[in-house]
Amino acid sequence: MKRSPQGERWRRLDNTAKIFPVIASENLSSVFRLSATLMEEIDPGTLQRALEEILPQFEGFSVRLGRGFFWYYLENNKRMPVIERETTYPCKYIDPRSSHQFLFRVSYYDRRINLEVFHAITDGLGAVNFLKALVYRYLDIERGLKPGHKLFQKIPSDLSMNVEDSYVRHYKKVVKARYSSKKAFHIKGEYLPLDEENVIHGYVGLKELKQTAKRYGVSITRFLTAALIWSVYVEYLEKKSWEEPIGISIPINLRTLFDSKTMANFFAVTLIEFLSDGKEHTFEEILKTVSLQMDEKITKEKMEEVISYNVSNEKKWYLRIAPLFIKWGAMNLIFRKNDKAYTMTLSNIGPIDILDEYKDDIERFHMLIGVSKRQPLKCAVCSYKDEVIVTFTSVFHDVRLPNCFFGFLKEEGIPVQMESNGVGERQEDKGMYPEIGYDKEKLKKLANLFYGLMAFMAAVLGLINYATYSDSLWSVIVIGLMAYAAMTVRYSLMRHANLASKILIQTSAAQLLWVAIDHSSGYSGWSLNYGVPSTILFADLAVVFLILVNRMNWQSYFMYQIAITVFSFIPLILWAAGLITRPPLTIAAVTVTVLILAVTIVLGDRSVKNELKRRFHV
Repeated sequence: MKRSPQGERWRRLDNTAKIFPVIASENLSSVFRLSATLMEEIDPGTLQRALEEILPQFEGFSVRLGRGFFWYYLENNKRMPVIERETTYPCKYIDPRSSHQFLFRVSYYDRRINLEVFHAITDGLGAVNFLKALVYRYLDIERGLKPGHKLFQKIPSDLSMNVEDSYVRHYKKVVKARYSSKKAFHIKGEYLPLDEENVIHGYVGLKELKQTAKRYGVSITRFLTAALIWSVYVEYLEKKSWEEPIGISIPINLRTLFDSKTMANFFAVTLIEFLSDGKEHTFEEILKTVSLQMDEKITKEKMEEVISYNVSNEKKWYLRIAPLFIKWGAMNLIFRKNDKAYTMTLSNIGPIDILDEYKDDIERFHMLIGVSKRQPLKCAVCSYKDEVIVTFTSVFHDVRLPNCFFGFLKEEGIPVQMESNGVGERQEDKGMYPEIGYDKEKLKKLANLFYGLMAFMAAVLGLINYATYSDSLWSVIVIGLMAYAAMTVRYSLMRHANLASKILIQTSAAQLLWVAIDHSSGYSGWSLNYGVPSTILFADLAVVFLILVNRMNWQSYFMYQIAITVFSFIPLILWAAGLITRPPLTIAAVTVTVLILAVTIVLGDRSVKNELKRRFHV
């Protein structure tokens, strides 16, 4: 990490991580979960202590998300995360402006410790290392061992502290492998209400699964991939022809191929496809197709092509200098286009190895991937001891696909025990998940009702004004005030945005409101002569107040000072255009704004340069 103001440290997002802050929202969380189920019920106080002791050893997790002009970035977070009892469905959106600004959360329920991670900070391997360290330290404390006991031997420092961008380090200019944008078959079904989520675990016998895969002459991952495609083919295509292929997205860990130990993201996604071309296919045909594609696509040479494609796009000068809001729109369009090529995701992180001294205290591990209406069904696989744990997460009522998948494994002679979170398969609920008995969306529902009433009232007032028109568009003033109130509820109360950001948005909206009111009342020019410069002065004083109150974190307001300074020159342009006829307040607003920025730069000295560097890095 690079040094930044007040001794803080920051680093660029790795090549893959750049996409996640752009696409992530409450409707697409980009969050995955790893959990460890112990033999004894979790003690929350011990878990909190364990988290506080191991977090300093993981530089990649002790961060918060910053927003620059060209890219997001990660900076050191000196706060301490707080564990919580699990009360929601898994893998929900982690708002970067809440939860002490950490990009992960630790929760517990009964005997289970959950680690949920926003994909911008790490991938499956990084999360496994963090969870193992957390569980080790928790069990050490339970046994009465002192802090630091064998901690550095358990998780080597080259793993916990290494956050290099291995994509850039292993980048070569080779033939670039583009992602497929061909539309795949998409599974459809009846959606669950609100934010509910269907979780189905299958505990599969490892010995029997190995024997079956060996009988077919393939690896476990190839067998499971073919079994998943077969289940979609049987259950949804009903063994009929289809114009769109079944596309399975498979993340590939690149560390073994490129000898990397980074804790940042270092994976690539490969697409395995099967097209039902009219005749009835057998499982053996599907397995052969899967194996041939994996032989062709999962090689070091092919992965170098993928890395080359991803990194070369990042290096293009016209993309690097594009402002973040432009990147945001472009990257969302590209992601949506590429996302259509996948039916679903199958992620296999392989075996989770635990030191012998802890194995008797840990029953099993789980991995879950967040889903949404845009990506409604996903499958995650891990193994521990003599079990392979296959987990389906979905936002559908039905459990047709997991039932078909596990049913096929049973037909092949592989033992499977199922467990659910009680949403879809209630008979398989073992009580290991909380009952979500409250409506998390209640506040949003009330807000939406408020917006609806405001829109209805605006329409009624507009009609009344039109029907009783008397040379006055009084309804414009009222509707403008209502719109401003709605925006205040939407942005300033419902969101966890930076306070300076709220001030900037509110004052900008107020300026538009002044102009609208002035025009609707015959326009006398007071809005531009007095209203607009007054709101600029208000924003100046508000940000100065925030800096004085929060001097240790003044740099978080610096970008808003720059934005206000830019906006303050707009009245000068209006004056030059003859729209402002009384300029004294305009001149005062510009002078005060520039003076405040200049004082900040002088007092900030070297810190300002560092802040500009990270905010404007390309």
